[in-house]
Amino acid sequence: DNSEFPFGTEVTVIAEATDNEEVKGVRFYVNDKFIHVDETEPYEYEWSTTNPRDIEHTIYAKAYDTSDNQTISDEISVTVLGDNSDTFDWCDVPAGEYTWGEDDEIQNLDYDYQIMKYEVTNQQYVYFLQEAYAYGEITVSSSVEGYYPGDTNYDAGNYELYDLNGAYNRIFLNNDNFTIETGYKEHPVVEVTWFGAWAFAQYYDLRLPTEQEWEKAARGNTGYKYPWGDEISGDRANYRDSGDPWDEGTSPRGYYNGQNGTTDSPSPYGVYDMCGNVFDWTDSWVSYNSLHRVLRGGYWYNNSAHYQLSSWARHYDYPTISY
Repeated sequence: DNSEFPFGTEVTVIAEATDNEEVKGVRFYVNDKFIHVDETEPYEYEWSTTNPRDIEHTIYAKAYDTSDNQTISDEISVTVLGDNSDTFDWCDVPAGEYTWGEDDEIQNLDYDYQIMKYEVTNQQYVYFLQEAYAYGEITVSSSVEGYYPGDTNYDAGNYELYDLNGAYNRIFLNNDNFTIETGYKEHPVVEVTWFGAWAFAQYYDLRLPTEQEWEKAARGNTGYKYPWGDEISGDRANYRDSGDPWDEGTSPRGYYNGQNGTTDSPSPYGVYDMCGNVFDWTDSWVSYNSLHRVLRGGYWYNNSAHYQLSSWARHYDYPTISY
């Protein structure tokens, strides 16, 4: 009771249970939500401390025997220090001019802002899902759904955030725990709708970038076609037949950092994977009264000559689409 743990610590919760009948199992609860069941001694739950919306968490266990008699343990309180947003790496983008579009039109953003250095990973998204699920802020069936307050084009209501049955998803739900396919924790999350990207940002009091903010972060005032220059090669970005070890699919964050036989390929402001790997949702509509949101940056299946890999290219789709 009253322990403190840094965010992200794997905490083993152990329950001891005895009975004059056979103990059948122990259920574990975090913040009054059933999280895990163990039917084999020692009765344990590996709790990955996720973003503490309430800093202090309550944990208890409930034992049950073969006659379904149940007893609840004492309740303990633990504090988690820090949160998931502390683990994000940020790049500063100062106010000023930047080149916009294929014709390199000079535009200006008159404010400083920050943008994440890497695309959101499966591990980061699982931290969000696990915590939001524990608080009842999302529901799960064949997909993950959450509430959206609505806008001028889409009514308030529940929308799909993440497709658990998508062709490329690496996140799964097992016994109320979200798990990640082995080897993919540091890969960017896929099968996320625009609503799923919005929900992740909203959860951590962040927001999605506008497409103007995205393009400035991608190439600054250079006029480059790509974040690093005007020529593309497989040692700089993940695209179709680029030769990375994961063809055809995502590559982990930071892979094109000058190690692993790659060439260091950040944007002028230090942002990675703004060319290829996965499309990035933005907060922008493709046009006034449109039902489509803008995506930027291209993805792993665009070939090297595809315009969508360029920093100025605009792609768009319905915000309900996850692929």
